[in-house]
Amino acid sequence: MELKYKPDCEEALRRWDAFWHGELIDRPPTEITVRRQGAPETPAVWYRDGWNGDFQGAINKFEEWAATMYFAGETLPALKPRIGPDQGSAFMGGRVEFSEENDTSWVLPSVDDWADIIPLRIDPANQYWQYILAFYEVAGTRAAGKCLVRDLDMDIGLGALAALRGYQQFCFDMVDQPELVDELVAQVIPLFQQVYKAGFQAAGMERVGWTIFMGGLVGPGKGAMFCCDFSALISPEMFRRWVVPALETDTEFLDHSFYHLDGPDALVHLPSLLALPKLHGIQWVPGSGLASEKPQHTWMELFQTIQERGKAVQIWGNVEAIKWAHPQLRPELVTYIVNCSSSIEADEVLAWLCKHS
Repeated sequence: MELKYKPDCEEALRRWDAFWHGELIDRPPTEITVRRQGAPETPAVWYRDGWNGDFQGAINKFEEWAATMYFAGETLPALKPRIGPDQGSAFMGGRVEFSEENDTSWVLPSVDDWADIIPLRIDPANQYWQYILAFYEVAGTRAAGKCLVRDLDMDIGLGALAALRGYQQFCFDMVDQPELVDELVAQVIPLFQQVYKAGFQAAGMERVGWTIFMGGLVGPGKGAMFCCDFSALISPEMFRRWVVPALETDTEFLDHSFYHLDGPDALVHLPSLLALPKLHGIQWVPGSGLASEKPQHTWMELFQTIQERGKAVQIWGNVEAIKWAHPQLRPELVTYIVNCSSSIEADEVLAWLCKHS
């Protein structure tokens, strides 16, 4: 595959392919994005770009940015049609609110009575669903020969239900009406595959043969990063009852998968995740309140525990952080995101990883 904004794409894909097979060519897949020396600064890409229907303008903005960047190592440039982290809930009828200051959005609770929206489904006339499919079709055409199109990162399981209902009220539902929650989860599980297949087809990902998803992870075939940040509010028993069944089904459906484990309160679910046979790895995020005190790359005991169970991890930090972490890890079961100040520094850390892997 040839990509305008990633001339060494084939070399990067070989390392990604080895990673998914638990193998190592010369170093772990490493993602580094820095501005090319002398290139002008360009506007950042936001969630709301394209929301006015100007898909071509949003993609032009992305291409202007991509032309100024050096995508080092295994970084593949990717268009990201999206609505936000709760877009799965939006497809089921939730109303999205965008932040005017930050690059994010959320779904406002809208379900007063589950009976009003059961059975759960994706309405073909849903404005967010129509928007994302239309954007994906344009993105797939424009991306050809230049970059990839990223998958729809979303929680379309228990977390999506909680966003629709409101987290506090949904916690009451799980305690007061567990059989109802069983029914809701059974209905929502098939929707992930429906949404994934539709986006995959609209963007022409099958023709490309590779998928890029959250964390910049790239794999042949179908791949995704699962998440359920709402799990920080539930017990391990609830997680096994209402989250694990969806993960079992969806990891079987995909060729490659990771799980986004967010915050210390969610760590109680690690044993359940490690027991999933088709889950390839875990992306650990300490949470905003803990990251400054204990940066992500320093959770070495946790990473080693994950690797001991045969799962991969994703680690990020500056060059010194990666150099500190790397000797303590199995190189075939890790992928890195490195913050560099220049293309020279990026090339140097890649050479260092080759030498020390």
